[in-house]
Amino acid sequence: MLVRMNYKYEMFPNEEQMQTLDSWLSICRQQYNSALLDKQRFYQKNQTGLSRTQLQKQQKADKQKIPFLKTIPSQPLQEVFFRLDERTRTSLKGVHVIQKIKKHKDYNSLTFTQFGGEKRHVKSKTTGEVKRRDVRYAASLDENNHLLISKLGAVYVNFHRPLEGKVKQVTIKRQGSRWFAIFSVERHVNEMAEFPVQSTGVDVGIQKFAVLSDGTTVENPKFLLKEEKKLRRAQKKLSRMKKGSSNWKKQLQKVQQLHIKIANQRRDFLHKLSFRLSKTYKFVFVEDLTIRNIVKNRHLAKSIHDAGWGTFCHMLKYKCKNNGGELISVKPHYTTQDCSGCETRVKKSLSVRTHVCKSCGIVLDRDHNAAINIEKGGLALLNLSPTA
Repeated sequence: MLVRMNYKYEMFPNEEQMQTLDSWLSICRQQYNSALLDKQRFYQKNQTGLSRTQLQKQQKADKQKIPFLKTIPSQPLQEVFFRLDERTRTSLKGVHVIQKIKKHKDYNSLTFTQFGGEKRHVKSKTTGEVKRRDVRYAASLDENNHLLISKLGAVYVNFHRPLEGKVKQVTIKRQGSRWFAIFSVERHVNEMAEFPVQSTGVDVGIQKFAVLSDGTTVENPKFLLKEEKKLRRAQKKLSRMKKGSSNWKKQLQKVQQLHIKIANQRRDFLHKLSFRLSKTYKFVFVEDLTIRNIVKNRHLAKSIHDAGWGTFCHMLKYKCKNNGGELISVKPHYTTQDCSGCETRVKKSLSVRTHVCKSCGIVLDRDHNAAINIEKGGLALLNLSPTA
């Protein structure tokens, strides 16, 4: 079975290349905003939408009139309409999506939808002879393993780990003052992989990030809480400066770097934990939580977002799939209340952290009891029995 994976590497363009990339992002953003307004006006007038094909044809005509549209490769320009079309399809599925004009800070990436090269039959303009030749796409790797982009040149990329699989497309992303290349790779899943343990249940929380059904506890690193004091001071300092001034821009960059640091720490922690679980267990069972509803509790919302439950489950899902395992969601009803020993329902408030069953006498940590129930529920769905 083939799966898609993303590999993210830092790239180091020179000053001239950075200015070019910034200008390309501005052009793509302008095209996105223009297409969005065209779609909205067309719908108000005709009660029907503009298709992606119609927008692409209009862009082709605009290139003859607007010279700066020719300074950027065609693929990132065309991909702008894919993004707009995707958001439209998402809203049609019943998910509430607000399509709005994108500001400079909102549009930070451009995608080359083809990568590398292929052999094609090319007709000579002078002789008319047709020959089979190697054709290079707008984005590829050169002989020095640098990222070669049409109209930009070669850019050094720090390949800190090997690319496994066939590269299908590449996205160039601006993150603060740094640039990254994200390669979308197609590779085969190792379906014959062996796992040390058959299954585990995972109960996520705030005090402890996760508790497994075997009693293993993963502490919550609380990255935002650790940096909150520094972040609050930086934001307060920014608010006292004149917006748009040189000092305001410098302080804004410091605030951005703090947010990026916290996000990177959280992402690193979640990647490592999800990878370890996907390599150890064939079946991983988690609660099917509706996080959107849980964060409506204003007392817990910041802690839940800081923990990153949703990102963790997303990472765990694709990592399990790529390693030959499976992530299965279990209904969360009464996993904390029911006794894992005798299945008696023991009512307890959120402040009670220990499960004590008077029927069978079992005493467990509240989250450990829930993790065992999650694993039991998942195994019941698969008609399997616990190995231990």
